[in-house]
Amino acid sequence: MMPFLMLASLLGVATFFLPFAVDTSPLQAIQQAGLWRVAVPFLVPFIAVIARMIATNRGSLSPGAKRAVYVWAAATALITLSFFVPIGDWSAPANTSDWIGYVGTLVVYAAGARLWLRSRHVAEMAETRPFLALRLAYLPNAGLLLYSFLGDGAQVGAYLTLVTTVIYAVAAVRGEK
Repeated sequence: MMPFLMLASLLGVATFFLPFAVDTSPLQAIQQAGLWRVAVPFLVPFIAVIARMIATNRGSLSPGAKRAVYVWAAATALITLSFFVPIGDWSAPANTSDWIGYVGTLVVYAAGARLWLRSRHVAEMAETRPFLALRLAYLPNAGLLLYSFLGDGAQVGAYLTLVTTVIYAVAAVRGEK
C-alpha cells in the first residue's frame, strides 16, 4: 500500500495548486482572509511526502520528526474544528445538508481519534502512527469540502482530492504506513 500512499500524497500536493471549486485553488484560498482555514489542511500531503522521504531514507522517523508530525496534525485538526466554534457571527447550520456536513465532520474526527488511540496499543503500528495522524487530520476537512462542492462546481482539484481522500481513508482503516 505504501506506493499508493505516496501517490496519494503527491496527488494531494498537486491539488494545492489546482482549482478546487469556483476557480479557486487551496493556494489562492490560503492567501484570502476568510478562506485560509479551509486551505491549511491541504498542506498535510506536503508534510506526508517529506515525512515519508525521511522515513524511507533513514528507515524510520526520529522522535523529533514524529513530534513535529503530531504537532502539525493536531494544529490542522484544530484549524478545521475552529469552524465549529461559535465565534462572532457564527450561526448553527441552516438546513439538513449543512447539518450533515457539520455532524459528518465531527463524526469523522471522533472515529479518527478512536482509531488513533487504539493504534497506541499496537506495537507494530509505532512507525505508522505519525502517518495515521496526518491522514486523520486531512480526512475531515477534505471530506467536508468534497461534500460541499462535488457535483456542484467541483473542478480538477476536487476530483484529485477525492482520490487522495479515498486512498488515505482506506489506509487509515487498514493501519497502513
